[in-house]
Amino acid sequence: MSSLSESEAKEFHSAYVMGFAGFVGIAIVAHYLLYAWKPWF
Repeated sequence: MSSLSESEAKEFHSAYVMGFAGFVGIAIVAHYLLYAWKPWF
């Protein structure tokens, strides 16, 4: 379906997963810092 070989697709997938995990980690830290600064509950 794409022009990527299986090894290239696996490499792209691992980079995508790491980037997504980094984004989620930064979002969790940002939410914690905001809650620590100004709790909304």
